[in-house]
Amino acid sequence: MFDIETFGNTLHTDFIGKKYVEVHDEVSSTNDIAIALGKEAKIVEGTLIIADHQSAGRGRYGRTWQAPAGKCILASIVFRHRLKQEHVHLPNLIGALSISQGINEITELNARIKHPNDVRIAKKKVAGVLTELKYDKHRKPFFVLGFGVNVNISLHEFPVELRQTATSLQIATSKAGEIEICRIKLLQSILCHLERNYLLLKSGNIASIIKQVSVWEEK
Repeated sequence: MFDIETFGNTLHTDFIGKKYVEVHDEVSSTNDIAIALGKEAKIVEGTLIIADHQSAGRGRYGRTWQAPAGKCILASIVFRHRLKQEHVHLPNLIGALSISQGINEITELNARIKHPNDVRIAKKKVAGVLTELKYDKHRKPFFVLGFGVNVNISLHEFPVELRQTATSLQIATSKAGEIEICRIKLLQSILCHLERNYLLLKSGNIASIIKQVSVWEEK
């Protein structure tokens, strides 16, 4: 379980995870909680929901996201920026970009964006992003950016049918799969990158986002 006090004191963001954070042992979906909170207009931008386990996590097209308890990063953030119609795809991209950057910063692994919303290492999925656009009770738009990262899952914990297409940071870091990655440090790094990339989106600096994505995308 995340130590919320340690997490907050060492998180170097300006607004993500600074005003309101919830940490849960288990939820159906962090996105569901973030959406419910976002519909209350009083909830501020950067509200962060973290869980150790999701019983009904989901991905793009309603695909399920299953993860062993305590082995992954499962988080969702509320953002209040009104997206232009032509930019509705960008939150997924800045999410995948930020995860790739955070993974590389903490582990030095070569994480890459697989369009439109996955992150892969050596062509195996290690993370996914799901953005959902909603309106609050005053009909003001907001979006929730949720993501899951396979961190300390061992090979035998993956279903047999996923072992050729999915991986974890622990597996990718060590052939023996015995190295434990600090989830707190990794999440903090991802959130710092996400805040910077989100501010580019908010300011309309789309060219900078696209340029970064081109560097980090899977070739």
